[in-house]
Amino acid sequence: MQDSNAWIVFPKYVQYWVSDDGRNYKLAATVNTKVDIKDTNLQTQEFTAPLNLNTHYIKIIAKQYGALPDWHESKGSQSYIFADEITVE
Repeated sequence: MQDSNAWIVFPKYVQYWVSDDGRNYKLAATVNTKVDIKDTNLQTQEFTAPLNLNTHYIKIIAKQYGALPDWHESKGSQSYIFADEITVE
């Protein structure tokens, strides 16, 4: 979810890492956000990565946007990531 007025911002990107042993991971996909932080509309976005592979472990990393930019009324404060569902098929 993104609502930048409430400090909730999409991650810069989401990475999907896969492993067969739970220790050695390989990057399988990176999905970048499609929405600019200046878009103040409340919205959701799916960070979908069709991997088409078999694996035992998956690690998902969402890169936080970081500090709110200078134009924001709360500039310098850390933004938040809100995530709802993770689906693996």
